[in-house]
Amino acid sequence: MKHTIILFAFFISLNALAQKQEEGNVTLELEFAPLGSEPLKINSLRTRYFYKDNKALRLSVYAGGKRSSTSSMTPDSSAQLVNSTGNFDFTLRPGVEHHFDVAKKLSPYLGGEFFYGYNVNRTINESPNSSNSIMTMKNMTAKSSFGLNAISGADFYFSDKVYLGIELGFGFIFEGKGKTKTKYENQDGASGLQNSISKGTTTNINWGPNYQGTIRLGYCIK
Repeated sequence: MKHTIILFAFFISLNALAQKQEEGNVTLELEFAPLGSEPLKINSLRTRYFYKDNKALRLSVYAGGKRSSTSSMTPDSSAQLVNSTGNFDFTLRPGVEHHFDVAKKLSPYLGGEFFYGYNVNRTINESPNSSNSIMTMKNMTAKSSFGLNAISGADFYFSDKVYLGIELGFGFIFEGKGKTKTKYENQDGASGLQNSISKGTTTNINWGPNYQGTIRLGYCIK
């Protein structure tokens, strides 16, 4: 019982110190999913700069990828063949927010953001050719996408310059056709195997409501 009272008093003291953002503040955020398999995760790095008490510029950035490979032997076991796949993803989301002073610790806002994305997928496949050497095929597909999003959210400051937030929006994302480059090495004159560059044939437009399935944990670093 004593520990419960101390813990309760601690949160009450934090709540008493709660203070919302001010002009000149810079924030960073981490996504928090208490019921998910990854309670703390980073899908992007998001920062905000409040150039006025109730107006902010925001920027979300993500860059990441992965690579995996497998190896095997040629039928005569004379050489090792390596096949690998990899990808790289980059997104940039600049935007603006207008906050409303409706309560001491609550800061709801409206805003908008622009979306730009770039995705690259690569494969490298090795195989034996007729001259008993190794032929390599390198394949790379790159696509770009862009969009706009109207956003609405709210931040609750449970401590001085530390907050929890939620956000939802409505917008669209357009994905271009993309381009595929294929390059061969040591093809040994194999019929039809020529380096090539081809454009895709399909574009996609996704639109509608969207939301973040996580709680944002943010804090002021300035």
